[in-house]
Amino acid sequence: MEELIKKMANSKDAYIAALEKKLAELSGIEVDQIKKNQLANAADEARAISEMAAYVDGIQVQQAGVAQAGVVSPHIAAIYSHIKAELGEDRGAHSLPPLKYGFGELEPHISEMIMQIHHTKHHQAYINNLKACTEKLKQAEEANDVAAMNGLLPAIKFNGGGHINHTIFWTNMAPNAGGEPTGPVADAITKEFGSFQAFKDKFSAASVGVKGSGWGWLGYCPKNDKLAVATCQNQDPLQLTHGLIPLLGLDVWEHAYYLQYKNLRADYVKAFFNVINWSNVNERFVNARKAAGH
Repeated sequence: MEELIKKMANSKDAYIAALEKKLAELSGIEVDQIKKNQLANAADEARAISEMAAYVDGIQVQQAGVAQAGVVSPHIAAIYSHIKAELGEDRGAHSLPPLKYGFGELEPHISEMIMQIHHTKHHQAYINNLKACTEKLKQAEEANDVAAMNGLLPAIKFNGGGHINHTIFWTNMAPNAGGEPTGPVADAITKEFGSFQAFKDKFSAASVGVKGSGWGWLGYCPKNDKLAVATCQNQDPLQLTHGLIPLLGLDVWEHAYYLQYKNLRADYVKAFFNVINWSNVNERFVNARKAAGH
């Protein structure tokens, strides 16, 4: 685990160095003239991932017979179930899903540098942390240490959610995409929001308005057979948080856009509509309705 934290710290340093270089290119301002907190905000995910790795490492599993019995949070199993449904991965067998397009193929809307760092560094870090969580969870289960199991929930939720959310995000985008949707999801959007433009306005406002770090989502409610716009903080999974099946997600952590758009989140959200893979969203919607019996 110490080696993992060291590697993640190195990735964080490399990420900040890349930020410094790119910011200087974009603005013509030397790094020492840029406020330190701007760089800190842009590197927020790397820091959060590193801190969560340390949190997992700090949880101590009691020996069998010493641990206290109790009730294990059902959210732990639910997160692994969501991962299985999205990726087909069994617990602990997690890996970085390959992109179906090149890092630079979403330009000019999302830069190649952002995509490369985001996919190979940050998403991989969530997976590394999730594996560490799962190994410690196994130890806690063998010792029947319920306190340790439940203590791991925040880390499993953060890293498991990061794995799920980013996997969906990559598939929600494609080169030469965007525009208005067609097919069943287009009809559902019109039915629920009145028009595509009305949906776009609501989704954009919600995503721009996320306080701090988080995600904007279009989700499907299986109970009501309806679409809904929602937001989640940090890496909280949509289904666990709101009971909605994720169809379209937008990462609005600053790392996802700061290199290119600086602090102009609204410009990033606007650009996202040029790369939405509506074919993927349609497929998710049809499958979700089918699974719900509609």
